[in-house]
Amino acid sequence: MTAALIALGSNVEPRREHLLGAVRALGALPGTRVLATSSLRETAPVDCPPGSGPFLNGACLLETALAPHELLAGLQRIEAAAGRQRGQRHAPRTLDLDLLLHGDAVLRDEHLTLPHPRCHERAFVLEPAAEIAPALRHPVLRRTLAQLRDALRGREAAGGAGGEAPACAS
Repeated sequence: MTAALIALGSNVEPRREHLLGAVRALGALPGTRVLATSSLRETAPVDCPPGSGPFLNGACLLETALAPHELLAGLQRIEAAAGRQRGQRHAPRTLDLDLLLHGDAVLRDEHLTLPHPRCHERAFVLEPAAEIAPALRHPVLRRTLAQLRDALRGREAAGGAGGEAPACAS
């Protein structure tokens, strides 16, 4: 069994129900169990089409027997079942599930990059992730999620990049 960290997001109503349904569906994946779910946070969209609603974001920690690509396929099935339509870049979405970490896996191919290439730069990802798994270690940066979150907070306080708001591009 491997620990896997999933970012959750929705900016199409009913956002909360989309996210809660996703957590239930994650727990129903073969060989998978939900260990923890963060609180949900509302964030303003960035680089989204006019009229795009705010995002509701969270994170979910899983224990899974699924390999990274199998888990990714499961996430995409859950998104599709929630009405997620891919195609138009930056479009609002009923559900966005991003595989952030899968144990100590480090990989990059045409379908999946682990760890998620921008997870350590996004407060809307790090805040909920560190809430439920503060000691989980980024396998490339070798820092815990709590350390990464605190570093990002420091950069933001100093006026640096890091932004609270999710961009509409996934």
